[in-house]
Amino acid sequence: CCCLQVTFQTRNVAESRHLFDQLAVLAPVMLALTAATPIARGVLLNTDVRWDIIAQSVDDRTPAERGMDDGAARHPEMAGGGVKRLPKSRYDSISSFICDHLGGKDEQTRTERYNDVDAPVDEEALQTLLDAGVDAVLARHLAHLFTRDPLVVYRERIELDDATETDHFENIQSTNWQTVRWKPPPAKSDSHIGWRTEFRSMEVQLTDFENAAFTVFVVLVSRVILYFNLNFYMPISCVDCNMRRAAERDAVTQGKFCFRQSPISGASSGSHARRPPSSPTKREADLAEAVRAAASSCCGSTAGVEDLSLFEIMAGKGSFKGLVPLILTYLDLIKTDTTTLATINKYLDFVVARASGELLTPAQWMRRFVLSHPDYRHDSLVSERIAADLLAKCHRIGAGLERCPDLHGDFVVPPVLAKDAYAVNMTSGEAPGARISSSTDGLMAMHQIRLQLQTRRRRLLADATEHRARLEAAQEELRNVETQLAVLAAR
Repeated sequence: CCCLQVTFQTRNVAESRHLFDQLAVLAPVMLALTAATPIARGVLLNTDVRWDIIAQSVDDRTPAERGMDDGAARHPEMAGGGVKRLPKSRYDSISSFICDHLGGKDEQTRTERYNDVDAPVDEEALQTLLDAGVDAVLARHLAHLFTRDPLVVYRERIELDDATETDHFENIQSTNWQTVRWKPPPAKSDSHIGWRTEFRSMEVQLTDFENAAFTVFVVLVSRVILYFNLNFYMPISCVDCNMRRAAERDAVTQGKFCFRQSPISGASSGSHARRPPSSPTKREADLAEAVRAAASSCCGSTAGVEDLSLFEIMAGKGSFKGLVPLILTYLDLIKTDTTTLATINKYLDFVVARASGELLTPAQWMRRFVLSHPDYRHDSLVSERIAADLLAKCHRIGAGLERCPDLHGDFVVPPVLAKDAYAVNMTSGEAPGARISSSTDGLMAMHQIRLQLQTRRRRLLADATEHRARLEAAQEELRNVETQLAVLAAR
């Protein structure tokens, strides 16, 4: 498995939809931050993540569905007749936000402002959902899933009572692999499983420590989203652009990502986000996509959205306090116990160090390993010897048998013990918007400054260590020169 996924059970359907939308915006950010796939089929790639590789491997669209054969014949047994235009692979980023916050009355969270990409639907499924009382926003998301054909079905699970079984729905749902998945509860009323949201973009890391750090980080971000009622909305086209940027080589340090500057409700934010065009022609849609792909800034025309580095998203920039200071503020407000806070702080410091470039991503580290291997011929080919040495090294690091300062710096993984379970509930509360106050804002600012100072401290310590090493080398060289001069003087 190459994916690190986290599933959240929410209090109700509304909360699950809200979390789906907000986490979808963060999916490209976390993909770049956990990049760990620089090699495929024995070749060193110029990308760092798995996403496009898997998207292509399961892309079963017909030429007509890809828009390459407008005159293709319909196949009645296929969804959409096998000719309905499908802009994306079935493994891709989401195509629409699904939260119907306040019935669309809040201008800043009205999803139609941001659903600006083509998301075709199965018309029959859409009408069935609408007739059953499902709101239009969610109905279009579910009907979009049914534009795909099922991939796998078990003979004994074909004839089922859909009133009591959800297998037929899950057959379609579970083969639409998006960055975030919205998961209704199973049909059985006695199940303890409720409304869930699954975060799917992260790449698995080499060690339990790294996987735990990113898992804890995403869980805490989900709590912060609900606690402070955060609004990360931006046009879906910007999210798609961020996905493309996340795949680029060294995106963690070299990339910029569209991100909302004022995510806290009530803070000033732009009111001119792009609206979806009304019934664009294919030529207009293709032209719009080409313009978006070529633009230096995906969301340059979207007020309140700026290009930020991963470090700026984590630590803050300007009025945006940063995800990590928001988390630390939340932990202060719920009075997290000292032991738990110490563990979480270690994870957060690691995430920030990764985002700042102080520590390498697994993709960067693997690429350096290959490039520096004596058998590498600078032809992008990863030989069996190189692959074997790399896997052996990865195993030793993952098992904790060998330290890797480039990946982990001075961070040490303690044993995971059951007695260290959380002592404080990760509550989200009933009225999160009311929790923002001047004192809370000051607390966020303090954590932002602390984070920046800690990052600067680590860099200064590294510089000091390097300078000491240079000084010692110079002193040793000076002693050698003086010895040689003394020998010459004695002659």
